[in-house]
Amino acid sequence: MNAPPILPAAAAPPQVSEEHLRQLAGARVGAKKVRRAIFVANFDGWSIGAFGGLTLLFGLTDPSSIVMGLGMLTVAWIELRAAAGLRRLDPLAARTLGMNQLGLATLLILYALWRIYAVSTRAGPYDAIKANDAQMAHMLQPIEDLTRIVSLALYGALIFVAVFAQGGLALYYFSRVKHIEAYVSRTPPWIVKLQQSGIAL
Repeated sequence: MNAPPILPAAAAPPQVSEEHLRQLAGARVGAKKVRRAIFVANFDGWSIGAFGGLTLLFGLTDPSSIVMGLGMLTVAWIELRAAAGLRRLDPLAARTLGMNQLGLATLLILYALWRIYAVSTRAGPYDAIKANDAQMAHMLQPIEDLTRIVSLALYGALIFVAVFAQGGLALYYFSRVKHIEAYVSRTPPWIVKLQQSGIAL
């Protein structure tokens, strides 16, 4: 009877010491601000993408809405791509996110200014009716005035949001650069390599 073949001994699994566990625990605490920034970037990217898609879908007959929708979809793509860069602990990704928010703010402000100009200078939706019926024109004037005021207030609010919300988020992303650099400098290199390879802590 032949003896069973002798198999090579399996490689022993790497030993994880208490020091390694302490380093992992410390790295998890230290990466808290980076993880939060990744969450914010992903949430913001998907939100902007959803609004961009809806703007494009419901504005197919309006050139300015098409430009706005395509612009928002581009911003969303950059946001999600840079969020993946944050996961690899790339400080440049945080700078990209900040510049992306400034780009979005510029897009929103230009769109709002264009719509304010259009509301203020273009013919109103009731002009054809008012031209043929003086009594109807008198009745519709308050409605037209209210519509114009609401539109101006809406686009003014959009400018406010662009300046403070997108501007504030840009500052937040820019401030993450120093946190990423500090985290990488004080975290053991073997943990940094794990995270840069895609293993989240």
